[in-house]
Amino acid sequence: MSGAEMTRGKADEGISLFKAAVLLFSLLSVLLVLAFGADWLLRTDHFPVRNVRFEGEFKQVTQQELQTAVMNVVRGNFFLLNLEAVKARVESLPWVYRASVRRQWPQDVHVQFTEQQLAARWGNSAYLNQAGDVMRVTQSDPSAELPQLEGPDGAGAQVLEHYKKLGQILAVVGLKLENITLTPRRVWRLVVSNGDTGGRIPGATMIIVLDRDQPEYKLERFARVYAQALKHQGAKISQIDLRYTNGFAVQQAGAQAAGHRDTSGHADAIGTGRTAAAKKG
Repeated sequence: MSGAEMTRGKADEGISLFKAAVLLFSLLSVLLVLAFGADWLLRTDHFPVRNVRFEGEFKQVTQQELQTAVMNVVRGNFFLLNLEAVKARVESLPWVYRASVRRQWPQDVHVQFTEQQLAARWGNSAYLNQAGDVMRVTQSDPSAELPQLEGPDGAGAQVLEHYKKLGQILAVVGLKLENITLTPRRVWRLVVSNGDTGGRIPGATMIIVLDRDQPEYKLERFARVYAQALKHQGAKISQIDLRYTNGFAVQQAGAQAAGHRDTSGHADAIGTGRTAAAKKG
């Protein structure tokens, strides 16, 4: 190899090293700028949250309640804001059912919430929301038209679900399910009213008793018989016991329980002072 070639090779090598050094320096400079920029952006006193905007129904929840709830968690840097903490604070309000939180450029926070919808009274002092969750409100009575539901702790969703299903079955034959109770022994007690004048006293109530075994099926069976034979019966019925495999017992005001055995799908005559032959489940 000639001296000229050796000199050219060393020059090329030097240029390559110089380019690599420049590239490395450039990368380090960019990283340094990004680090300083990020540090500046994320400082607590830079880019503070400017406004918190709330969107919802505002029927039971007030703007002031929402602002007070999130006051201590929306302070500080916009980019470092803990959205889950804001969401948790909003949902901690008794009348808030669900909330979603997002950043809104350049320095705002947007909170969208859904209010609780009371579905029923629960026990003596609580209520059930639309999901069957127990909630306690400190305000005056929000609605006198809510049905009364009762049951063991943790059974709110189950009782509400059965209230809807059983109520639909009774509505077909003109009966209204007013109250429902699930006892600790898992017996259903339904308070049913009827506003028509077809045999029953308008607005009068009767009790329907069901067990845990196929309550919807047994109530549908009763509804068919009620429409055929009981709806226009003159005497007021005080209680119907549906805890039987293939029949039910009827108790009239001032009379003993009577029975009905349903094996063919047709109603038999119902008297008083006798007991059902159907086997109780």
